[in-house]
Amino acid sequence: MLARPMILWPTLGMAALLAGCTTGPLARDMRYRCDNGMRLSVHAYESATLQGYRGAELLLRDAGGIGPEQAVFSNPQVRVQTGFGADGREAQIDGQIPGGRARCVREGGFF
Repeated sequence: MLARPMILWPTLGMAALLAGCTTGPLARDMRYRCDNGMRLSVHAYESATLQGYRGAELLLRDAGGIGPEQAVFSNPQVRVQTGFGADGREAQIDGQIPGGRARCVREGGFF
């Protein structure tokens, strides 16, 4: 009877570890509220979606930035840099948007 719990604990531990890999902070979206009514969602630091006056635009991870907190995303029209501000919760959008530049602030935590 004692052998079964001894086998079960490592299995549960491994399951919890693997679950953390797919649901941890890096696997979740971060949402930003931006100037001019735009919204930005960063998806697991691999891509971003900018919702603005032209509809939804996909931005892919680009070179630049320092670590996952300061990532750069772009497409031919727009470039987004995250990790600005004293607490790293701001982003900046440059490109073909109203005014040519917009500032964004991250909403809450991860989603």
